[in-house]
Amino acid sequence: MSIPKPAQFLTSIPLYAPVSYEGEQIWDILNILYYNGTYDSFCTKCKRESTFKVIAPNRTHEHTRNLQVERLIKQQGGTPDLPSLRSPIFEVEATCTRHEGHKQNFVFFSDLEAIPNESGLPKIKRSIQKIGQQPSYGDLHILQVKKYSHVLSKAQLGELTRAIGLASHDVGVGAYVYLRRIFENLVEEAHIVAQRDSGWDEGAYSRCRMSEKITMLKAHLPAFLVEHPGMYSLLSKGIHELSEEDCLKHFPTLRIGIELILDERLEAREKANKIAAAKAAIQKAVGEYGA
Repeated sequence: MSIPKPAQFLTSIPLYAPVSYEGEQIWDILNILYYNGTYDSFCTKCKRESTFKVIAPNRTHEHTRNLQVERLIKQQGGTPDLPSLRSPIFEVEATCTRHEGHKQNFVFFSDLEAIPNESGLPKIKRSIQKIGQQPSYGDLHILQVKKYSHVLSKAQLGELTRAIGLASHDVGVGAYVYLRRIFENLVEEAHIVAQRDSGWDEGAYSRCRMSEKITMLKAHLPAFLVEHPGMYSLLSKGIHELSEEDCLKHFPTLRIGIELILDERLEAREKANKIAAAKAAIQKAVGEYGA
């Protein structure tokens, strides 16, 4: 399993969603805990998108990787030593570049679990999870998605914010329910438009599975949704089969997928508004000068 990039882990992974790691992946974990870069996020105090600069702690020698030394050890047939996390709790703080008094804080917990196996020697499972943050995951993202009020009904926007709120409180299956409802509504809206198309076969559509329906509706759906129909299968699997832990682990990915679909809608809406404004301006100019 790949480890999320530092910015993604800080801003997109919900609380209490453990990320397992092993071997050399410890370096990816350390890159999160010692992240010394920037990321884009919604500033709840500025009330707008902003760039945040992480105030990185001093990185110890033990936690600083030397690839050249590792290569030499491997060439000589040895195995480089891997660092360990001596403390189970880590804190990361970031400052808004618009206003240095606006902060975001994250708290991580590193865990070790001994899992018995047939050999009698337990396997050590290592994981890290975010156990606290300020602003809360819900506050941060619920304010962020209000921009979709232009392309979602009030009820749909409420479902999206409820999904985020549930994920922020460690309720993965419930969050999936609302994401699936949004997905189904987007498809149904396209279906209503497609029914006016010449040659539309409603009978065939009613017999199709969701992936086939999406193919039939591809002319009326955002490209991202058409290219990734498997999103619906994963949402359904989450409701009926996956554990809360698995649902929380995949929630950020599915949420981003839904938002990309909505982003396409926003872009189409903005383009239509620009075209309408340009037409009106041209007509006015032509009328003034009699061209």
